[in-house]
Amino acid sequence: MKIFQSSFFWFFSFTLIFLLSLDFWSWEQTTSFSWFNLPTWLFYFTSLQIVLSLALLGFSLTFWKTSSK
Repeated sequence: MKIFQSSFFWFFSFTLIFLLSLDFWSWEQTTSFSWFNLPTWLFYFTSLQIVLSLALLGFSLTFWKTSSK
């Protein structure tokens, strides 16, 4: 797809991931109603890391192609 070859797409993608990582919405969270009584930020952090890994994979496959000799 052509959108993956646009530098603006990757700039805004990584900027969005960075802004989502600031986690301002749960600073004063006191109770947890998540699985295994773990804090909800743990699941949020894990999902953000998966999204970041997929974005880095897509970026590297698009722009860091190795030249075959």
